[in-house]
Amino acid sequence: MFTQELDFKTTDLDTFPFPFRSDNYRYSNDLRRLEDTNLVLITPEYELQVRAKRRLLDEQPEVRYQSFPHTMEMQWEFLEMVFEMAVEKYPEHFELIKNGDEWTFKNNILKEEQTFIFGDPSTLPYEPYDFAGRHFHQDFVLMVNRDDNFYLEIAQVSYAALFSAHWNKGMSFDEIHGPVPFVSRNGDNLIDRVRRFLLGINPGEPWTRINWNLMADRWDVNYETMDVWGPERSLITPENAGKLVRLRVEEQKFYRMSRSNAILFVLNTQFLPLEDMQLRQEWFDLMYSVLQDIPEPMAEYKGIAPFLPQSVEYLRLVDEKLKKQAAETQEG
Repeated sequence: MFTQELDFKTTDLDTFPFPFRSDNYRYSNDLRRLEDTNLVLITPEYELQVRAKRRLLDEQPEVRYQSFPHTMEMQWEFLEMVFEMAVEKYPEHFELIKNGDEWTFKNNILKEEQTFIFGDPSTLPYEPYDFAGRHFHQDFVLMVNRDDNFYLEIAQVSYAALFSAHWNKGMSFDEIHGPVPFVSRNGDNLIDRVRRFLLGINPGEPWTRINWNLMADRWDVNYETMDVWGPERSLITPENAGKLVRLRVEEQKFYRMSRSNAILFVLNTQFLPLEDMQLRQEWFDLMYSVLQDIPEPMAEYKGIAPFLPQSVEYLRLVDEKLKKQAAETQEG
């Protein structure tokens, strides 16, 4: 059975992408243009996350990495893009030495070095996309644009939320999001709107949005292991929800690849236990309010319905405790 003992969480709250701005939540088209177009990011948890990601990839390679044979040219395009971005943004951590088609990539954080022939996959230990992605903590999904839609052809996903590289490979954007109760406050079909928006993204002009979920003592929930994580959701109680339930925030970035014209989805996933919401009173208040107001169809789709009431009750108990402490302080 694959490992779930991944002992990391976001420690830099200033960079944690807290998803809520109001006291209730509905799906919305919150896409905005990226100011920093470089997708590479080094977090305080970088080494822990990268090593955990690699372990998951090695334990379940068929579940977490999938590609079609005809994608090799796009894989090399991805490798070149992400390695050059790494060197540009963090020259103290990464090096890329080019001697004709012979390239050497150095990851100074992990103290790793790999020399390979660009265009020859036999000179790498993994496929080019898989090899490059293993040097960064994000998940990477590549969707090819054809017939006015996008189709998933390569995916490296270690922190899935009801997603599987194996299950979803070959599906269209609409098929992947088919189960989503994606209707905005105005009644719009957001899936159609987002797909049409993605069709208009230009190379060099990436965009971003935020997605969120709750995890019940898990770091990912993919379709193949539902028999394991499904029953575990019933183990959450108001007493243990603070430690075991984590707010999972997925910062999604969308890049149009310049040569293949494919769309690269970069998924930066961060985790924060419910008990850490107390570190920011505004976050705690918004979290408590939002979770009380989640519609049942949304809770079912996100997979949080079995432990949502327990999570809300935990927050209620903490809220009562905090208010009592504040009242006692004022009286004193």
